[in-house]
Amino acid sequence: MNIVFLKEAEIGALIAPNDRRCEHIARILRKKMGDSIAAGCSDGTIGQARIESLSREGLVLSYQPESPAPSLRPIHLLMGFPRPIQAGRILKDLTSLGIAELWFALSDLGEKSYAESTFFRNKEFESHLIEGAEQAGNPRLPEIRSFWTMDRACDALDARKPETKAPRLMFHPDPSLPRIADLRDFDPPVTLAIGSERGWTKRELALLEAHGFKACFLGDRILKTETAALAAVSILASRLGYM
Repeated sequence: MNIVFLKEAEIGALIAPNDRRCEHIARILRKKMGDSIAAGCSDGTIGQARIESLSREGLVLSYQPESPAPSLRPIHLLMGFPRPIQAGRILKDLTSLGIAELWFALSDLGEKSYAESTFFRNKEFESHLIEGAEQAGNPRLPEIRSFWTMDRACDALDARKPETKAPRLMFHPDPSLPRIADLRDFDPPVTLAIGSERGWTKRELALLEAHGFKACFLGDRILKTETAALAAVSILASRLGYM
């Protein structure tokens, strides 16, 4: 936790003693009333939080913004629904990397039960986003959306403003495809597409191609969804000059 993440409504309000921020501030950082700590707010600013009170009843923090937080990376990711426990790790790590959006869609070979889980239906993933933001020292969170089919997700992409449409890359374990490292001239924003654990069907490959996605290859090893997502985003972030 490199910053404490605060929602605007939490500033000056009592934060419950079982909140992990209370334990971190008291037991890990060993801070006391009157001390200040690095913080970020859901309004997109970073600054300092001051401990106004810390007791068995909970924690009260004031907040003084100092500057706007850096913008998120112009990287958008479309992927098949992973297992909820796997999705939590993906969301945390990709938030740390600073992607702007992560869209989940039920792919042809994906598990419907994952999409129907309370993790996605009730948006129980916010804590993972916040952990990623605290790790990165930036309170800006990516936009998360869910779609029942890949077709609907592609239509939603096309409905956006023209400048958000290109380039688009989809990943498929076919060594005859060009490697992402060999591709040139990336002008952000860039949209990436990664399938579920069972990969894309021929229908989905044709669908993505029809919606402007260029197929490419991540290497000769078949990766888990979360590994492929982190590798693809990291490579692209490096190519765009962010890493």
